[in-house]
Amino acid sequence: MSSPIRNVVVVGASGAVGRPIVDALLDADFNVTALARESSKATFPPSVKLVNTDYSPASLSEAFKGQDAVVSAVASAGLGTQIALVDAAIAAGVKVFLPSEFGIDTASPNAVQTIPGIKVKIETVEYLKSVQDKISWMVVVTGALFDWGFDFPGAGGWDVAARTAVIWDGGDIPFEATNLTQTGRAVVAILRNPESSKNQSIYINSFTTTQNHILRALEKIVGEKFQVTNASVEETWKAGMEKVARGGEGQRDGVIATIHAGYYGKGKLNHYSATWGLWNERLGLPKENLEDSIKEILESRKRSSQ
Repeated sequence: MSSPIRNVVVVGASGAVGRPIVDALLDADFNVTALARESSKATFPPSVKLVNTDYSPASLSEAFKGQDAVVSAVASAGLGTQIALVDAAIAAGVKVFLPSEFGIDTASPNAVQTIPGIKVKIETVEYLKSVQDKISWMVVVTGALFDWGFDFPGAGGWDVAARTAVIWDGGDIPFEATNLTQTGRAVVAILRNPESSKNQSIYINSFTTTQNHILRALEKIVGEKFQVTNASVEETWKAGMEKVARGGEGQRDGVIATIHAGYYGKGKLNHYSATWGLWNERLGLPKENLEDSIKEILESRKRSSQ
């Protein structure tokens, strides 16, 4: 990888994680291609090249020709396609592949036991390890995607409009949280110097926080007290696992429950600043502030609703 990374294709570019990555790459003057299914109605800035694919090997290999890096930001439904993406990238001579991680630490030995749904992510990384003599890879671990969570009332336990919160195990468990713009910055920094981070997990955040820190900041900013419901991480996880095992309509709620448990202490998955350390300084990422982030999130949501 002596030549610099210039041409980057983003898979899942229209999604919540993909769009800020595309924006960050454009701001850094990369040549960006968005890969989309032929049925996609997604639109992008004129400077983004849009390539449609039917996800066949031939179609993917053609789409990846001339690309230096592939960044996968596919959502849960597309995670099973990633090994095919890796194979096509190798066939096209791509140098670097970033799989769709951007969440909990899948490298933890407790990951799949705590959140069974991330097994497909782990399988993709294991496959990348098996072919790393042909293509380099980096996993970007972000913990909770902080600002995105506020788009979904109840996610992470927060419902700002209703002024309610679910607080797990007393609310003082430290965990990592990352804003979407910080995620985009990290991808840019990695691709600017891929040799320094190849074939490993890259741990970033916007801040290490607790639920009680967030609750106090929310109440201060909105000027109202929240109605708090107390919950147990262990009981939430057990109930979630039971729903996952039963399948059917409750399976999605079960998956969300296991993710909440993972965020807030189960399996020791999401306080990696204390175990693996952070790459923020090495990547030149700015320090971010919890209260300022919440103000920006709430102001942005208010503007979009007007």
